[in-house]
Amino acid sequence: MNYVNLVESVIPEVRIFNVDDGMPFFTPRFPQLRLPIHTGFDYQDKAGMVPLNDILCVPTDLKRALHGAAMEGSTPLRGELIVGKDGIPTGVGKVMSNNDVIKSGVWPEFSSILKKEYREVSGVGNVW
Repeated sequence: MNYVNLVESVIPEVRIFNVDDGMPFFTPRFPQLRLPIHTGFDYQDKAGMVPLNDILCVPTDLKRALHGAAMEGSTPLRGELIVGKDGIPTGVGKVMSNNDVIKSGVWPEFSSILKKEYREVSGVGNVW
């Protein structure tokens, strides 16, 4: 089964998403989805998706990749959307900084990585 084709058929907006534009990914069907990631190592025939390897590996020229942005504990990391009964966002909720996200444990996988703790994440044929 080709999971990339499956994602494209369920979420057609992924085909026109370009992470290089600097805009967040959004689809009303899956408002919790923020970044389409695939486990391959290339971009070929996977428009709108970022290889997991690119997320995990820090580029060698980090200063150039950040375009002068400084990452600090107070840098915003997580935002909330207020979603109506129809599944469409109606407003913006609380914004959490890097420090807030780590302290609250709102993303258990993210926090466990930073704490270097072992954690299994359920998935289709994967153990992380």
